[in-house]
Amino acid sequence: MALTRRNLFKVAQWIFAAVVLFFAVRSLATQWAKLETRLPHIHFQWEWIVAATALVLITYALLIEGWRRVLVAWDSHLPFSDAARIWFLSNLGKYVPGNIWSLTAMGVMAKRRGLSPIAAAGSSVIMQAVSLATGTAIVMVTGAKLLGQPFLVGASVLLLVVVLLAAPRFLPPLASWIGGLIGRDIAPPFVPATSIWTAAAAGTLSWLFYGVAFQLFVRGLLGSAPGELSSYIAVYTAAYILGFISPIAPAGLGVREFTLAAFMTQLGLANEADAALVAIAARLWLTIVELVPSGLYIAAGPTRNSLPN
Repeated sequence: MALTRRNLFKVAQWIFAAVVLFFAVRSLATQWAKLETRLPHIHFQWEWIVAATALVLITYALLIEGWRRVLVAWDSHLPFSDAARIWFLSNLGKYVPGNIWSLTAMGVMAKRRGLSPIAAAGSSVIMQAVSLATGTAIVMVTGAKLLGQPFLVGASVLLLVVVLLAAPRFLPPLASWIGGLIGRDIAPPFVPATSIWTAAAAGTLSWLFYGVAFQLFVRGLLGSAPGELSSYIAVYTAAYILGFISPIAPAGLGVREFTLAAFMTQLGLANEADAALVAIAARLWLTIVELVPSGLYIAAGPTRNSLPN
């Protein structure tokens, strides 16, 4: 019975993903005619794109350092260079449908370096869970104008703060539950409050940096970036989160682009053609920025199999 339910759930995920991707691709495709007329008039301002890329790389470093510090909850320590290698290479798993391959790859590579794969996967779960919570709060605050419900926004943000405060209590059983979903026995660790707040700080700063980088990229692509910075933060964060929680779409493909274009148009940051152009170009840009470090690590070959004593 359990096996049948699991199979039905997987089928439902694939159907949901197919429907979402169909409507997302169709929506973007309708803008292609307008986009084609816009392309000849694009003049890249590379200084802004380079600045945006540098800020994204700084954000990656921040997230890697946050993950290293959360690892301490499992009494595990990892040099930054090894953590960066594991982080970039395991992130390649998100381009495979299923949303579990990154955790699996992270566990395997951590084990080769003398760490517990449970520690690697568990700490990553904490980082992702806390990051989603902080990202949701940031979307509510920065997108308050779009939501139009200040009381609801305030109450929701307060609730998320309470959840973060209570995280040391509920994250251990959550880690065990997620371990059951991915077929791994993740022992519930003692999660110090400092680890949660470290993850929250890293997550909050990363969303803000991503939003600033996105505005810089839009300026480099379109020549200007009208609108408030808070709107760019809200649009990028909301699009990323919706793409991330999409059950099957690899790396949020289609979902993120559709959301990005729709929200940019709704907030008056761009017309429909420019919003579609930004959505597609941003996907290409961020994929390259992420794959280049991963490719360099792959080209460099494997490093030592375990940490020195």
